[in-house]
Amino acid sequence: MNSFARRMILAIATIVGMLGSLGAVPVSLGAPPAADHVPIPHADPAFIEQVPGAECTYDDPAFESVAWTEDRYGDACKRINFHFGPITVKPGENDALLQPVTIEKPAYDGYVVRFKPDLVTSVTGSHPPTENMHLHHATWLNGGDSYGSGPFFAAGEEKTIGNFPDGYGMEVGATDPWLLLYMVHNAGATTEEVYLRYTIDYVEKSAGEALGITPIKPIWLDVQGNRIHPDAPSTGANPVFNVQRGFGHIDPEIGTRVCTWPKQNCARFDVYGDVTPQQGVDVSDEVQGTDWKVPADLAGTLVALGGHLHPGGIRDEVSLVRGAQEEMIFLSDALYWDHDDPTELGGPPTSWNLSMTASSIQTGWAVKIREGDTIRINAVVDSQLASWYEGMGIVVAFVVPDEFDDEIPSVDVFDDTVAIDRGYPEMMPIPEGPWFNSWRPEPCTPDLVGADGEKRLCLRGGPTHGQLPETGNTGTCEPDCPALPDVEGELTTDIYSVGLTYGNADLGVIGVTGIPKVQLGEPVRMWNLDAPARIWHTFTRCEEPCTGATTVNYPIADGGSGDPNDEMDFESMEIGFGTFFEPARSQIGGDQEYDQQWVEDAVFWDFTPTETGTFTFFCRVHPGMRGAFEVIE
Repeated sequence: MNSFARRMILAIATIVGMLGSLGAVPVSLGAPPAADHVPIPHADPAFIEQVPGAECTYDDPAFESVAWTEDRYGDACKRINFHFGPITVKPGENDALLQPVTIEKPAYDGYVVRFKPDLVTSVTGSHPPTENMHLHHATWLNGGDSYGSGPFFAAGEEKTIGNFPDGYGMEVGATDPWLLLYMVHNAGATTEEVYLRYTIDYVEKSAGEALGITPIKPIWLDVQGNRIHPDAPSTGANPVFNVQRGFGHIDPEIGTRVCTWPKQNCARFDVYGDVTPQQGVDVSDEVQGTDWKVPADLAGTLVALGGHLHPGGIRDEVSLVRGAQEEMIFLSDALYWDHDDPTELGGPPTSWNLSMTASSIQTGWAVKIREGDTIRINAVVDSQLASWYEGMGIVVAFVVPDEFDDEIPSVDVFDDTVAIDRGYPEMMPIPEGPWFNSWRPEPCTPDLVGADGEKRLCLRGGPTHGQLPETGNTGTCEPDCPALPDVEGELTTDIYSVGLTYGNADLGVIGVTGIPKVQLGEPVRMWNLDAPARIWHTFTRCEEPCTGATTVNYPIADGGSGDPNDEMDFESMEIGFGTFFEPARSQIGGDQEYDQQWVEDAVFWDFTPTETGTFTFFCRVHPGMRGAFEVIE
């Protein structure tokens, strides 16, 4: 039996088990709770016909009032709140699941005009603190092929709101099936139950037509959405990439070191621990970004878009390529909130305490795309403060196809006389404070008409909401953290993660047992003995002593010298079994041999130290897990 057949048998068995054990039941609900700490409401029975719903009002007028007009559709707009779950999230769960049943959606024809994602607990409906439990990502997909290209909405813990501009909506049919790909990360030690909540503003189709709503279709842009080089692995089942300290270049705007993926080589190895193009092998002369070619049915006018990045992310860059010409058309920035004043910007790019920026025709942004054009995406990530593993760079754009495009005000960056401005539209309510490293862009006056003979495209947008309370628990090891104990331990060749501890190397025990010693130049084996329970762990270096309290931005992978060749900036990647019992570092349907090594990758990782000294580490899946070892000659 070949490896693929074995994996398919495991996959079928696992899906059968999931159907019987997940217990996730999609339900449709009425208006969202008025307060943060209220029980989950009962399902709304009036579903096949137009749902009574709630009024389509601003959640945060300071940010949303610039993106859409509150009374634009009057009583025709209904706010419907859906819950998916309960989702039982075991300790350390961090794997992606495609729910094997459809999820709820409006069951009558209409237009989605706003989409807001959320994650709440099953008991109180409150938001779990991000450092304990967070929405790593969720992706909503159409089970058919009528919506456009790929998923139609995605969110991470930044929970960007999809505010569609006035007069535009995503058309939904009564029988369209919706699917959900989600990853909820439980960094705690206890099993939790949560719901994915998604709130939709919806206009029934005939009412929408009477109001003149123009249909829009989604375009999914993902830096890992396809193979970036013939010698690179296909990562469609796990679209993530690594960025390590010291790689990249000094960004001319923000004045700090960043790496641009996939345009640059950003790490010594990829998310599976392998050396591949741009993750260990520099092929930057061949790779300019991740490209998507515009088909005939999606040529038209882009009228709205927004990005998604993980902590460490600086911005998504979207450019348009036509023949030999390339022009930047959009920048989606990760805006990090100040740790002392949550109403201002200025926090370091080291946590989920961020909001992503979005743009639309409502704020003066609209771009023509033609059949055969290439839309190119890159993700810019910090590489000065820390290493960032398993990052994402995604932009979801919405296009008015040519058949509905009746001279919409817009720019053609190749045919029009257009000034490309890297600022943000002056009407955007951007909070005070620097965006990055004391830098802040200038405001820009957009012009889609060209009243003075020259159109102006403002590349940047603004946030859709302010700081989320659940992301605000910040804190680092400054000014002081407890020192490591001055107790010598025994020589060892193995370190065990078990019971959500690092066993003989755990900071909770080395004050008594001593810091274990390992031999310079000799391999030390890092075990995950929690793997049979489907719990993943990593061995990720952090700056010594790494003893501070766990917060949304501490600890991070900031150990090492900052030299891109520093092998003591070590990282095991995730060790454990995946959804189909493949190694966590592998891919579903990957081409690795189904042999002893394939299984061992899910249980341990070997690391050979190249320097003497004391080194601390943590688990990226369970940041409260900390450990240390000493390398001796």
